[in-house]
Amino acid sequence: MSDKDALLESNLPILYSTLTKKEGILFKLYVIAVTIFLWTGYTLMVSYTRQMTPKDELYSSSTVVFSSECAKFLITLFYVYAGSETLQKGNELIKFEFFSKPYELVKMAVPSLAYALQNNLDFVALSNLDASVYQVFSQLKIPFTAIFMMLFLRRQFSLRRWFSIFQLCVGLALVELDISKFHKNSKEENNLDNKIERNSLTGLFCVFCACITSSFAGVYFEKMLKDGSSNTSFWIRNLQMYFCGVISALLGCFLKDYDQIFERGFLFGYNIKVVCIILFLSFGGIYISLIMKHLDNLYKSFASSLSIIMVVIFSLIIFDNYHVTFLFGFGALLVCLSVILYNSTEK
Repeated sequence: MSDKDALLESNLPILYSTLTKKEGILFKLYVIAVTIFLWTGYTLMVSYTRQMTPKDELYSSSTVVFSSECAKFLITLFYVYAGSETLQKGNELIKFEFFSKPYELVKMAVPSLAYALQNNLDFVALSNLDASVYQVFSQLKIPFTAIFMMLFLRRQFSLRRWFSIFQLCVGLALVELDISKFHKNSKEENNLDNKIERNSLTGLFCVFCACITSSFAGVYFEKMLKDGSSNTSFWIRNLQMYFCGVISALLGCFLKDYDQIFERGFLFGYNIKVVCIILFLSFGGIYISLIMKHLDNLYKSFASSLSIIMVVIFSLIIFDNYHVTFLFGFGALLVCLSVILYNSTEK
């Protein structure tokens, strides 16, 4: 084995390698369970802070995205050095991967930009939709994922799988009908004097765009992680993407909230809840990478379906601005069943 190969293999941390030695049912359940927890916590926390915080005290969403990208970069950097025998070897590895392979860095800029855009779209969507509504409509990424997997990964899908996508669309339509009926009869719309104005059409449009960018970035990143022609390791791939993500998120701060940041400061509105959002978003991104590497995009759908149930349950406890009806419950059930059918079919 050459020194170059030894250097490339030395960057996997002990904890990570121990977990992935047995890529069986326990490892899959572990990754899916943690991902469900992170997605549920992130969705509820963002929805709570954006809806319950007065507008003049609200934090900037772009700074949260930037902070989470920095956190992901630092966490990944820690694992790179933790897997290296010495600090010098870690420096050599990073120097080799970043400065000797500029084209690889450029390729990883594509999903990082898409994820940064998706994160900002998610904030806008959650500011205009209930947490449970956002989770249900975000399942549109499943058909988009199937399309991108056909284009990039040459995957083929059976009629049963396409039927599950159709079933998903029916479930979403039922949920939308229930939402429209609810907003028509809602008494809460008259009590938003000190809260952010909510626009359902804006929220749904942002969810639609976020689903496209998320599906594209997910399939593209999966292709990059599973690329057998490259010796680039898992953590280096993530380090490359998060490096680009930090730059794109910083650019988003200047383009989206420059005036607010300049007047109020970068950390305006930050508290323990915002820190939790950053942590949920940071570790959530890393666990999504684990799913891409050792499972696939379809397992994301399964995790997301269970996350819907968790968000709805906790939304009933935390929020008092929505009540689940039979129509909503039946539509959400169809969504969950369609995602399960989508994942249970081999092709």
